[in-house]
Amino acid sequence: MNLFRIRCIPLPTRGNIPLLLLFTLGLSTSARSAEGPCVIPGRGHFYIHVGAGGLFGAFAHDHLIEGQKIEGCAVIDSNDLTHSSIKLTVSTADIRVLDPKESAKDRAKVQTTMETEVLRVSQYRQVIFESTGLDRGTTADAVSVRGNLTIHGKTQPVIVPLTLARLDDGTYRARGEYKLKQTAFGIQPIQLAGGTVKVKDEVRTEFELFLK
Repeated sequence: MNLFRIRCIPLPTRGNIPLLLLFTLGLSTSARSAEGPCVIPGRGHFYIHVGAGGLFGAFAHDHLIEGQKIEGCAVIDSNDLTHSSIKLTVSTADIRVLDPKESAKDRAKVQTTMETEVLRVSQYRQVIFESTGLDRGTTADAVSVRGNLTIHGKTQPVIVPLTLARLDDGTYRARGEYKLKQTAFGIQPIQLAGGTVKVKDEVRTEFELFLK
């Protein structure tokens, strides 16, 4: 299992091109600029899908994890969007195991394992994403945010594809998916029963965030 919450932040649009948006995994981050759009608390979602594998992986179950607190704002350069920037932090203590089909007892066990053996919450209290650039996509509402993602104390360059739409109330909606490997961040996927059941290295995040 693995976790990290991510988060995004968009910027105002200019012509047909969305300005910038902030992407975050799970998540807590302090607003860096009162002038840019910020993530709206309690609206949208950020899910992490963790699959089971191994010889008897079919008898294990996948895990659904949610980043329940996401915050962050964008610093926007209205003259040149490529100079805009975003930084977000995610509190690992606010990442929760949902696993709706499991009992409360089993969910609690998975939560404990995630916090102590995977995220090591007491040592690594934050997941951090800091943008380094923005690229336009193939459609007017598509963008790719380049940046550095730090999980478990290890930083890797990432590119997060997103779609960004401006709603009638002036709110920005960011949607996207991103896959990452736990081992890239120094996390060894959990194995049980001598390795016959184990968590897959690659996890998938999918999110819908709203900013204003």
